[in-house]
Amino acid sequence: MEWKNVRKWLLLMLLVVDLFLAGNLVRQVYDNRQTERQAVLDAVAVAARRGFALEEEAVLRLPVEPDAYSASRSDSLEQAAADALLGKGSLPEGPGGGVSIYRGETGQLSFRRGGALELDMPWTAGSFDGVTCAGLLAPAGLDVENALLESLGDTVILTQRYEDVAIVNSRLTCSVQDGALQARGRWLLAQELTAAGGSMSRAQLVLSLCALLEDREAGSPDGLEMGYYLQSEDAQSLALVPVWVVRLGEEQLLMSCVTGQELVF
Repeated sequence: MEWKNVRKWLLLMLLVVDLFLAGNLVRQVYDNRQTERQAVLDAVAVAARRGFALEEEAVLRLPVEPDAYSASRSDSLEQAAADALLGKGSLPEGPGGGVSIYRGETGQLSFRRGGALELDMPWTAGSFDGVTCAGLLAPAGLDVENALLESLGDTVILTQRYEDVAIVNSRLTCSVQDGALQARGRWLLAQELTAAGGSMSRAQLVLSLCALLEDREAGSPDGLEMGYYLQSEDAQSLALVPVWVVRLGEEQLLMSCVTGQELVF
């Protein structure tokens, strides 16, 4: 047999092996998904026996083991934000404890641990609304274009989002008082986020939720959705923790997808 024909047969055999391995991998992925789905349904059934009615589809719509993310505060980003809002050459002060205060010709901007932010600067626009406020803050690199806007009378609340998911406690409350714009709250200011591990399975989280509801002596949830929670372990670190946002009437419960424990907003 000529070498050319041998080579064709070898290539054909390799192709068959590759297709077999690919098919086997697809089958394993499918089986794993079906197993995970069934585990969720079983956990929802356990919850029902414990007195908590959860919609199966509502749980299945939630992401499977979403990642947590970590980041560090950046002096350069904070300086750039101060320059954009207060004018070039705004001078930083570092009183300690992770506090950085920038003063410029047009006001003051401070950053603290956990993404805490405070801004005071003159307001010269004729009207105050969410769009105008967001337009003023956008040059500072605060990613307000993707934020959720809520207007409450003379107050505007901006809630930050990451990958179109709300960071429930990363929000700024903005208002104009005596001709000055005041912004208070938290905001994730970071160039790059690093994946820092996955979450518990959805079935495990359903059971953890039951335990939290029992501790609260609460009834069945009115709704479930995915969110993130901004926190820090020290003055320079930042972390985005995936959470289940559980609606309980007028209240909400935040459950960490990493630990299954309640997080306080």
